[in-house]
Amino acid sequence: MVNRSAPRSLGLWLGQLPVGMFNDITDVPGVKVGHVSLIKGSDPLAPPGKGPVRTGVTAIIPRPGNLYRQPCWAGIEVINGYGKSIGVPFIQEMGLLNCPILLTNTLSVSDVAHGVVTFMLQQNPEIGDDARTSNIVVMECDDSFLNDIRGRHVKPWDALFALQRAGRGPISQGNVGAGVGMSCFQLKGGIGSSSRLVQSGRGIYTLGMLALANFGQLRDLIISGVPVGEFLAKQATSYIPGSLILIGITDAPLSRWQLTQLARRASLGMARTGSISMTGSGDFCLMVSTAPMENCHYLSDWQLDEFFRAIVEATAESIWNALFWAETMEGREGNIRRALPLEKTLQLIRNWKGGLRQS
Repeated sequence: MVNRSAPRSLGLWLGQLPVGMFNDITDVPGVKVGHVSLIKGSDPLAPPGKGPVRTGVTAIIPRPGNLYRQPCWAGIEVINGYGKSIGVPFIQEMGLLNCPILLTNTLSVSDVAHGVVTFMLQQNPEIGDDARTSNIVVMECDDSFLNDIRGRHVKPWDALFALQRAGRGPISQGNVGAGVGMSCFQLKGGIGSSSRLVQSGRGIYTLGMLALANFGQLRDLIISGVPVGEFLAKQATSYIPGSLILIGITDAPLSRWQLTQLARRASLGMARTGSISMTGSGDFCLMVSTAPMENCHYLSDWQLDEFFRAIVEATAESIWNALFWAETMEGREGNIRRALPLEKTLQLIRNWKGGLRQS
């Protein structure tokens, strides 16, 4: 029996570029990630608002210090707009990130935003007095297949706890934080992350991705170029449209426009996993540069190709990592999301005959 593990550690080919120390988003210097996982109750027939609770919060802090006073350049791509994230218009207009990034379930966005506002006001007494308000960024996916989402069990203090817990890697992946109740390709999804090292004329930079994976139909799943989902499709149950949130951070000196170019390439990484960005899937990619904004000498546009390769590879691997680390979970109304069967998956990949269907 194969234990839950990252696909890279199981010998799968996942791209050309080298990865960082932990192969997650915290390989980018200064990045911290914190999770609050809420798993309570076991009665599948509990009335709405009473559980079971299968949800949580994930906080991403791009760099140390006060982001309100020292913001980062950012770019965002709305790959498919069926989503309820907040903070998107300001980033599209100004190209700035001046607060931490929080992830949660769809109906808890306002409660998490409340917690982030409290955090920002505590850090910056001038906000709302003699200074402009901060742009709060909370992004979401719908975990209602497993979670009693109507109960709105995530509270403002959970956002504060996630921020307080944020630390360096290696980070937990799978059924953690905002990923607790998520589904991916009709299997158990959740949090996944990966990183790439990019050689540029000025040195080596790191690009890290974190995925909140909650999308897709099993028949579409591709892993390392193999249509694994076609052979597992009989295990598919209860498709509910979901979403995919991608957070990318790099220490490379990139402008807001260059970051938007990178964010657009995330859809190519999604396609490597089989995603077609279905109508009901809110698919967003937020890219952030932690390089100092003052006197910044941006890389040339002609130096971006390897960054494009990095975001495509890291996006795909982050999604695969979410699937490989996630464990089977039962939730609301007895709904079950099965974990990706690793042993069967590895067997299918090893036996794949380059396009010839197997009996």
